Amino acid sequence: MRLPPPLAIVTVALLAAGCGEKDESTTPATTGSRPPAQKRQKTRPPIPASLRTVESASEDTIDLALARKRTQVVAKAKALRAAADGPAADDLREADVPAKAIKEFQTRARAVDRLAAKADFVKVALASNRVFAMVPDFFARYRTRVPPAVTRLDHLDFEAKLRARAGDRKVLKEIAKRLDGVWKQFRPRVVNAGGSSAAKSYSAHVKSLKRLAAGNDLKAVEREAQHGLDLVDKVEQVYER
Repeated sequence: MRLPPPLAIVTVALLAAGCGEKDESTTPATTGSRPPAQKRQKTRPPIPASLRTVESASEDTIDLALARKRTQVVAKAKALRAAADGPAADDLREADVPAKAIKEFQTRARAVDRLAAKADFVKVALASNRVFAMVPDFFARYRTRVPPAVTRLDHLDFEAKLRARAGDRKVLKEIAKRLDGVWKQFRPRVVNAGGSSAAKSYSAHVKSLKRLAAGNDLKAVEREAQHGLDLVDKVEQVYER
């Protein structure tokens, strides 16, 4: 089975120029006295419903594909494409996301829709995770309590799980390495937000995934990646309290 390239290695580069990792609710303030009205920076808007649809539809498509529920996979894939071709694209343009990134997002969503009806389920799930890979950079354009890095961890654990399921050993070490890099940068923020326990658990997960990814037990990698997905929910809860 021919699989998509390991997007965990390449996906963020596409948006690097236009979508940062920052997730502050406002843009940085200038120092000194209050700036004139025309120079004041606007508060970022909340994440629009269209992008929440993209987030949930891409994740749901992965889960449904792994559960081998073809009819529901097709329905979710169509909802994902409809959002990408319509309201989500409009909202991203309004947020000044580069046209090239929006076009790539739409291309990935259309690929999921094209594959959904007949392709191997793991291939469909990987295609949907390629869409999900772009969500953290999009979310960084908006105001949100949960940092976009949490969604990036979700994507990478999904990618490890899917690549293990597909038997794609060659990319697992690189995926684990990328997860480790993202987590090392993000971990202090989780601890500072009161999530010491969640951070400790997730650190242990990353260590285990790196070790397993260097071996040959793909079932163990898949189980550990699923454990990571469960732990991401606990990291998210740190910010939702």
